[in-house]
Amino acid sequence: MVSRKIAMESRIKLIDVDRPDEPLEVEVERVMESTLRVLVPNTVIRFELRRPSEDAPFEGAVGGRYFIFEPQPRASEPSASKIKTRRK
Repeated sequence: MVSRKIAMESRIKLIDVDRPDEPLEVEVERVMESTLRVLVPNTVIRFELRRPSEDAPFEGAVGGRYFIFEPQPRASEPSASKIKTRRK
């Protein structure tokens, strides 16, 4: 099965599950179907977030903090709610 492409900005915010009001802004280095590799700006820190399925958010930890990131599909992709079928 081919994974849908994820629209990514060069910088994204990861949500800390314990401190949602303190997101971590990171630079996207690489996106794969189940792995998102990010860099923390102005540091040497690089880490990966993983997801078990295409519909799940990416999850990962660094420095005792646990982060999630839920990507939004590209604007050009139709969402399931917008797809309509016409029956005769």
